[in-house]
Amino acid sequence: MFLIEIAAPADALTDGDRATLTRAVTGLLNESASAPEETMTRGRAITHIAFRELAGWTTGDGAWSPPPPPPLVITATVPEAWREEMSRPLSGAIRAGVRKVDRDHGWTRPAGHLWINLVGIADGSIGLNGRPVTADELTSWMTEEFRAKQSAGEVDLPEGVVIDPMCGMHVTLGPGAITLEHGGETLGFCAASCRRAYAKEHGLPVPA
Repeated sequence: MFLIEIAAPADALTDGDRATLTRAVTGLLNESASAPEETMTRGRAITHIAFRELAGWTTGDGAWSPPPPPPLVITATVPEAWREEMSRPLSGAIRAGVRKVDRDHGWTRPAGHLWINLVGIADGSIGLNGRPVTADELTSWMTEEFRAKQSAGEVDLPEGVVIDPMCGMHVTLGPGAITLEHGGETLGFCAASCRRAYAKEHGLPVPA
């Protein structure tokens, strides 16, 4: 689903720091208990977190050297169609991880020492399993196992909610809900990306 690359000066982060930052991102993936395990398993499988240690890190003020905190440049690569929706929650999770690292060390991070950049990959340039796909095709692949289970009648609908027919998330209908009318039924979706993928699969007009 995305690659998160965390760049820092060489030897500036400990193994514990890297583990804290990794937990912050994976925690975002696991925080929704209403997502079916079939969808989350595939979502986790295509999420990658890597650390890059760079020698000779230099800012406009000259070469960086301790005392910490070290500057961090964090780049998250996501499908362009998902970028706007993912920007706030993903950036928030990363910031929370950086704050935890800073608190653990007693660091006060100066302005300009944390950059989080979300980079969008255009449709047709997303290489799922080495094959170019669109964001909607990626959504379909992520939810394929859940939808097969749903078609077999093995998914129960909790009272008072609807199930996103694309990914299986539980959605409460009401003001602000992401919905689509199909076959005389109001369907609820967890995100615009799921609604768009569903509409395209069923030949329906894609809402703006």
